[in-house]
Amino acid sequence: MATRRAGRLPDDLTSFVGRRAATTQVKKLLAASRLVTLTGVAGVGKSRLAVRVARDLRRAFPDGVWLVDLAEVGERSDLAQVLLGALALRNDPAASASDVLAEQLAHKRVLLVLDGCEHLLDECGPLVGELLASSPELRVLVTSRAPLTIAGERVWSVPPLLMPRLDPQGRVVGRAVGHEALELFADRAAAVQPDFAIGPDNEADVVRLCQQLDGLPLAIELAAVWMRSLSVADVLARLTDRYRLLTSGDRSASPHHRSLRAAIEWSHDLCSPVEQAVWARLSVFTDGFELEAAEAVCVGDGVSVEDVFIGVAGLVEKSVLVKEDRRDARTRYRLLRTIQEYGRERLGGGTKERVLRRRHRDHFLLLAERFDAEWLGPGQLEWLTRLRLDAENLRTALEFCCTEPGEADEALCLAAALRYFWIATGAFREGIAVLGGALRASPDPDPARARALLVDALVHGWHGESDTALELLAEAEGVARQVRADRVLELVPHVAGVTDLVRGEHASARARFAEALEQDEVLRHDALPLISMAGLAELHVFDDDLERAVGLCRTCQEVCAEHGERWARSWCELVLGLARWRQGRPDEAVSHLHECLRIKHQFGDTLGALLAVEVESWVAAAQGRWARSAQLSAAVRRLWQPASSYLLGIRPYAAWHAEAEARVRRALPAPERHAARRRGEERTLDELVEFALGERRQAASADAPVRLTPREREVAQLVAQGLSNRQIAEQLVISKRTSDSHIEHIMAKLGVTSRTQIAVWVAEQQ
Repeated sequence: MATRRAGRLPDDLTSFVGRRAATTQVKKLLAASRLVTLTGVAGVGKSRLAVRVARDLRRAFPDGVWLVDLAEVGERSDLAQVLLGALALRNDPAASASDVLAEQLAHKRVLLVLDGCEHLLDECGPLVGELLASSPELRVLVTSRAPLTIAGERVWSVPPLLMPRLDPQGRVVGRAVGHEALELFADRAAAVQPDFAIGPDNEADVVRLCQQLDGLPLAIELAAVWMRSLSVADVLARLTDRYRLLTSGDRSASPHHRSLRAAIEWSHDLCSPVEQAVWARLSVFTDGFELEAAEAVCVGDGVSVEDVFIGVAGLVEKSVLVKEDRRDARTRYRLLRTIQEYGRERLGGGTKERVLRRRHRDHFLLLAERFDAEWLGPGQLEWLTRLRLDAENLRTALEFCCTEPGEADEALCLAAALRYFWIATGAFREGIAVLGGALRASPDPDPARARALLVDALVHGWHGESDTALELLAEAEGVARQVRADRVLELVPHVAGVTDLVRGEHASARARFAEALEQDEVLRHDALPLISMAGLAELHVFDDDLERAVGLCRTCQEVCAEHGERWARSWCELVLGLARWRQGRPDEAVSHLHECLRIKHQFGDTLGALLAVEVESWVAAAQGRWARSAQLSAAVRRLWQPASSYLLGIRPYAAWHAEAEARVRRALPAPERHAARRRGEERTLDELVEFALGERRQAASADAPVRLTPREREVAQLVAQGLSNRQIAEQLVISKRTSDSHIEHIMAKLGVTSRTQIAVWVAEQQ
């Protein structure tokens, strides 16, 4: 007869969903360490995960796996006595409970799960340390919102459940099925509404709901209960007050797990007064912040810099704040939406909240102005990374300026200071919307309005909306003259040149750029003169004055190198690529275009990256690489649609595009042309950049041999011998078109861009 295994674990009343990777990770930690503490924000599922791991490990602990729920144990309780009772161990009234417990566990192989230790840290830490020291076979798995902080402890923060992303159009990226958060919602919703299922009609709403609930299992389970009477969209619409909606929890659970509010309040009660005050003040941030920002906003009214530092550290320790270490940025902290809303509620609104939101605005206005002032320098990528991370905070600051009486001028200053953020990252539509809102909120003529109008004209022009840009520029110049905003007037010719270039008024653009570049002093504080140099060089390419274009680009490169500037330099590289292509020097053209593409992709400058790829498609057509040209061009056309007017509406670009298309159409058989276009249209931007640069193929070749067909190998050998495409066709008795196609396929497989590189590859194989 089988013996009953020692221990006590509760049976699951609901299915355990997801957490496969987390379960494996915790098991590995327990194999390597005798004390593992699972931390995490309220409602993240620490207890369920601990019980699941313990159940899976029962065979490894012949003396039992025991769960001890400490949630209801008071702070003045004798914890050792509680454990003796929970483990059904005999007591000895003559000895201390801790000594008895240590003695009876000394030679046993036991897994002890201590669930909910956050309010008993001072009691749990010393006792667990004593037990581990006296019981070499003992393993302890702890759940707590803060670590025990004793020697040998391995702390693992339980993350929220995995969720898919939504693209800007609100569609699910990839497949919704297979993500833990959605699995849990579907399982719990089906328990109250048996015919519930996630499908095309509701999957995007379920993803939004899970995102709004931060992927917290407790919140997701509480929301799923409403499927009995509401749709997913209804629950999503009513989530503005999540603490009233998410209340119908498991009545058998401990009090602080029955509702979302109870779970968060339990965490709040465990915080010190300083931590509670800092928590409330941090709620004015949106989607994360740095310590510097926290100090700028939270200090004052009885809270010191040291209080903020101690408060942030304590909130991280108690799993209220999430600490985010990024390789490309400084340490950031984040409140989950659920935690943030509770803090905002504790803040109480009114004057106190307005003061904090004004400090928040002031900090991010100062940050944006520093970004604008330091753009002409080597830190451009670092600045863009920082502003991208704080994009939601910047939007919150702008919203405050536009909705709070008396703050509209600051909205103009903030929106205008972000000019390079709007154009260097291709965020034209957002920039236009923000600038338009700020200008409507502050209609009085002053220097801030003149500058905002100028920046609005620049963004519209870059977006290809040249008529609107011209109107805004005229108004900007008029206001600047009225209020004597000399800095704005200095920049008018630069913006006018860009606008006229896009409008096709090349003579006027040439004159405005020449006028702009006569103002040497502007270059000391602004990057627009570098754009004017690139624009004037581009006009020289349009006029076929190629040597002059190259010379101007060289000057621009030298100035960029002097300042450590990269973004304007990428435009110079694009124009150099155009010029070398027009001079019949395709290898040099591709080299410049690839350098442009690398910089643009690093900056997230989608429009610039697509322009570089488009120009390379013309170079490929000129080289007779028809399939590559078709593939690149098709990818650009599909990806350009959300960006701006196609090829900025610049007429020479449109003519060169049409010329390359006609070449490909004449040279490439329809089936091959359609196949190449299909491949191009299927590529994401990242895939397109990899293909254009040949990086993925080259990286793969280091690990696995490139597979050419026997015919392709034969063609590659002939290329290496120096034969032309026509000579290869004659030797193999095939058409030149077929020869061209073979060479195109070889280049695509090898990830190379020239016949010389094919010859090098052949030599390496030999």
